[in-house]
Amino acid sequence: MKSPGIKLAAYLAIFISTFFSCTKGNENQSDKTTPTVETNSVSSISATDALGGGFVSKDGGQIVKARGLCWSTSPQPVVTGSKSVDGSGTGNFSTIITGLNPGTTYYVRAYATNYSGTAYGNEYSFVTAASNPKFEKNVLLEQYTGTWCGWCTRAISQIDNLYAVNKKIVHIALHLSDQMTFSQNNSLFTSFGFTGVPTVHADRTSTWTGSATAISYLQEPADFGLAINVEGSGTSVNATVRAKFGINTAEGIKMSVYMLEDGIIANQSNNYNTDVSHPFYGMGNPIPNFVHNNVLIKIGTDMFGDLIPPGEVKAGNVYSKSYTFTNISPDKLGKLKVAAFLTYNTGVKKKQVINAVVASVGENKDFVESSH
Repeated sequence: MKSPGIKLAAYLAIFISTFFSCTKGNENQSDKTTPTVETNSVSSISATDALGGGFVSKDGGQIVKARGLCWSTSPQPVVTGSKSVDGSGTGNFSTIITGLNPGTTYYVRAYATNYSGTAYGNEYSFVTAASNPKFEKNVLLEQYTGTWCGWCTRAISQIDNLYAVNKKIVHIALHLSDQMTFSQNNSLFTSFGFTGVPTVHADRTSTWTGSATAISYLQEPADFGLAINVEGSGTSVNATVRAKFGINTAEGIKMSVYMLEDGIIANQSNNYNTDVSHPFYGMGNPIPNFVHNNVLIKIGTDMFGDLIPPGEVKAGNVYSKSYTFTNISPDKLGKLKVAAFLTYNTGVKKKQVINAVVASVGENKDFVESSH
């Protein structure tokens, strides 16, 4: 039988051992906390996504099991709602926040989770872009013609008839082998494999033969819009052209800018002079003092367009450039127009027209968003 002294000593030893063991454990536990995390500002905001990220600077003495962003339409978002998981541990991370609604305010915080719990960074708010806009579409009609061409009065009357019922066209007359020929008309003509006139090229996709309904499919709302402001002073004309992009594209976009002249007087051959069903019946062959409109006389870009810097072609962006035409006769200012149009640079739609616009000197046309 143990003596009371031995029992007391044993109890004392157990008490001391337990006390110091608990104290040591508590001291170790006090060194462990939740992580320290910061939220990065949000960028590249579109209608449906945005780029965000964060930085975990301290792990709280434990492994960071998960990190990422959480977001909501209400302040102080938490991980039980929408979130991303972007790895583990300390350091920088980034993520694309997807599935957002257009034109909506969102709140975002970075988070980091270890065995002690979840910590949140500072909060940012941002507003997504409105839904990608669509723009009213004008069809480009490039009419290859000549005063010597007796059958060309057919195309002239067809374009006149079309414009009477459909104002969403941009007409350019490219004369071949006559007094109104621009030096690069033929290179454009042959580049599409054309060999004869009259030829009317619609949006550089198909040959138009005169039906008003045949171009309706080309007037579906466009992803890119055009605006133009044309001003004339003295012997120069300045055109500021703006392109607005509703979507992103990797195909490359070219802008073409042409100067046109109305009211040029020249006799026009007319093989329909004896055709009673034709608008130019009985007007003579040739028709004397015929008025030619929308005649290409100068270009502000390459004939096939200038490439818009790829970094400018992104959803929501507006690209602007000014073009100056010089050596203009002051008495012609009232007869001049500037036409601008966009084409694809690469891909299956290469050279096809995306949208077009035209304005007379003194006219300012803004973007026209489609209601469709």
